[in-house]
Amino acid sequence: MDVNGISALVTGAGSGLGAATARALAKAGAKVALLDINLTTSAEVAGEIGGVAIQCDVSDGPNVEAAFQDARDVHGAARIVVSCAGIAPSARIVGRDGPHDLESFTRAIQINLIGTFNIMRLAAADMQTLEVLETGERVLIVNTASIAGF
Repeated sequence: MDVNGISALVTGAGSGLGAATARALAKAGAKVALLDINLTTSAEVAGEIGGVAIQCDVSDGPNVEAAFQDARDVHGAARIVVSCAGIAPSARIVGRDGPHDLESFTRAIQINLIGTFNIMRLAAADMQTLEVLETGERVLIVNTASIAGF
């Protein structure tokens, strides 16, 4: 897909793989909305690439819906969505101080699993109404994973 002029959303875009993805899309000519729970870091990257930063918790349905609408208001409907949001709390199941904190593990599942699904379901719902491009393509959803999972 030629991304020049296409609207794209990248989650976790304030740092790491998300920031690198946003930069690469912008360099190729995409209009990028950077979604991240950390508005400060995503705004820095957005300023660097001419994108728009939108605060977003990927595990919160209404928050993602609002973020998608904000991005649509600025760049139009997204044809590309890349999920890079993720966390990797580093802890053993049982450590010197006792068992792993269940809230930390629950938050990781909410962001890494539920958040990714949430982004896909809402992106697909938005994208299904878009017309096919001259190239025969319509949309692209990409999910990423980290080596930290291993």
